[in-house]
Amino acid sequence: MQDDEEVRRYYSAILPLYDESLTDRGDLPFWESMASGSKRILELGCGTGRVTDVLLRHGDVTAVDLLVEMLRRALRRAPAANLVAADLRQFAFGTQFDLIVLADDPMAHLISIDDRTRVLRLIADHLTRDGRVVIEGLYRRGPGQSQCQRGNLIVKESWAATEDPSIWNATYRYKKEAATAEAATALRSWSLDEVAHFPLSVENVWGDFDESPLTSTSNRIIIVAKR
Repeated sequence: MQDDEEVRRYYSAILPLYDESLTDRGDLPFWESMASGSKRILELGCGTGRVTDVLLRHGDVTAVDLLVEMLRRALRRAPAANLVAADLRQFAFGTQFDLIVLADDPMAHLISIDDRTRVLRLIADHLTRDGRVVIEGLYRRGPGQSQCQRGNLIVKESWAATEDPSIWNATYRYKKEAATAEAATALRSWSLDEVAHFPLSVENVWGDFDESPLTSTSNRIIIVAKR
């Protein structure tokens, strides 16, 4: 994983415009559908609680994030959740969960395959016998630039390749009227080979929130797995 301080600097830089950049992402109905029937839910990398609020409609939620600044915002949005500051690679709870959720790929900051495998094994340990994990992962196939607009906010992304075909140098630029923010970080994309060596039983692999098949042009990968 990148140094914790590097991750903190990255999110501190974009935090003022972070929530607005995720507006109308179109994923909340998907997460609500995934949470249906679950009584105990663990959310890893909960950020500011955008998805947490939806999960709470269906069960008790424990929401984990590395950054206390994110959890402070999550507390305002989802006060009924059990909020915990923890590293993805080291979380431990004395209970198991019907559903474990990773939205907007918090594992992307885990550059090392060993770290990612460690997280998946922890997830397996925290699932009930019939429990499921749903991971929305980064799925990047090539370098490039893109731009989107959310209301008055303009978000520009730039992706540069590295020697490892799964690791990318990403730069995000945010602009809203006079307010601007910029942050750069290294992120790891999921690969089909990594999914093939998943330490859980994979049930579904989708390319978007509509549960369509994964293709070479998909911008995300959604993995559903059980113990």
